[in-house]
Amino acid sequence: MTAYQDYTIAAISTPPGSGGIGIIRISGNRAVEVADGIFTKNPNGTESNKEVDCIRAAGEVARMSSYTLKHGYIYDPETGEPIDECLISFMQGPRSYTGEDVIEINSHGGYAVMKKILSLLYKRGVRAAQPGEFTKRAFLNGRIALSEAEAVSDLIQAKTEESRKAAFSQLSGAITREIHQMTVLLSETLAKIEVAIDYPEYEEDEQVSKEAVSSLEEVAQKLQKLIRSYQRGRILREGFRVAICGRPNAGKSSLLNAMTGSDRAIVTDIAGTTRDTIEETVDLDGFTLYVTDTAGLRETEDTVEQIGVRRAYEEIQKADLVVFLADSQSKPKDEAALLNNIVAQMPVKCRLITAINKEDLLTEAQRQAFQEIQWYTETAPISFSVREQGAEPIFNEIRKILDQQDFAAGSAMITNERHLALVEQALAAIAQAKTSVEQGQPLDLISYDVWECARCLGEITGENVTDDVVDMIFSKFCLGK
Repeated sequence: MTAYQDYTIAAISTPPGSGGIGIIRISGNRAVEVADGIFTKNPNGTESNKEVDCIRAAGEVARMSSYTLKHGYIYDPETGEPIDECLISFMQGPRSYTGEDVIEINSHGGYAVMKKILSLLYKRGVRAAQPGEFTKRAFLNGRIALSEAEAVSDLIQAKTEESRKAAFSQLSGAITREIHQMTVLLSETLAKIEVAIDYPEYEEDEQVSKEAVSSLEEVAQKLQKLIRSYQRGRILREGFRVAICGRPNAGKSSLLNAMTGSDRAIVTDIAGTTRDTIEETVDLDGFTLYVTDTAGLRETEDTVEQIGVRRAYEEIQKADLVVFLADSQSKPKDEAALLNNIVAQMPVKCRLITAINKEDLLTEAQRQAFQEIQWYTETAPISFSVREQGAEPIFNEIRKILDQQDFAAGSAMITNERHLALVEQALAAIAQAKTSVEQGQPLDLISYDVWECARCLGEITGENVTDDVVDMIFSKFCLGK
């Protein structure tokens, strides 16, 4: 038994603030005992110390079957004062969220009510739960893998349907199953190498090395697939960052307002109205878009506007998608020069949508001149009018980009940087093992690289992970989870 199991913990599991229902979760080997000490079915039987003792000995909670609810009241055992009417539920370990006995008190959701109930539990020796400690205990008790525990936080923070699906897929073990298949193959490879090392008279090093390389290449292909999934997983987990940029008065603020369906940005005919970045969140078909309206890009002597231009380029440098908006009344050569500067600042995997706004004012001669520009995109820019068509033409282009990604539900997908770094390390270990084979190195050196690959993958699921890493992961969780 580990030290943490000697402590019973409690915390409020519902969001802060007042609500119709508040849930206080208790987990540990004394959960039933401490709940029994403050729960009664008869609030009128708490008027004398003698009756309080009878209630305390009644063991209402102890007599509950697992996965059942009981109606009653929370009372102060020292004064006999009723605190609140409630429902209490019991989930017996190990078939509970944490793998321990779990009690949940469903009280009214007022702050004073829940604070008072917690204080009664603390007086009975219960410790306040640390951030994410319930899920941490679920991991330490073997209920879930570490990658699945991380998915709990992602699921809580999911803002759209697609991010919910991605988090639930990981919580359901998609990545765990994928990694398990690879670790089984690595373990079999390692066992063959160890046999050849221990009994060289029965196994030829060259043949064993050849078989090892074949297995490692199979694992490498799976790891490369996971690495390719990271961009998709990150978009689902963190959202798709969209920077709207272009010259002053190109219609950037009008586009932001159209995308959000509100007058979020000030729109005037005066060039340079937007001097700072304005970010809004947009839900597009279940995907989160973080859309940023930026200051107009131009040479200026105005100090404030210069700061706005600098911040605009900073947004471009961290964007997943840049929407370059050109004014149909501007000079095409000037737009081409500006677009060249923007592309130079874009991240490697950043996508680009080019659009000519104010199509209703576009003459045929201007249209022809714009067609001669190098747009850095596979297709010609779209021409539209934000004022007349709104944001739908831009949304359609974004949909095309998102459709190119594989967001299949249930597929194994990396969604955070910790997993990506470990997969890359595992892939590097395989590359080193293959190099050792090519150089004719001894089997024990190859064995170490195979072991290192398995170790990295074990850190994702939690089979091989340090206490510091575990503490760091769960410290980011909310209280009560």
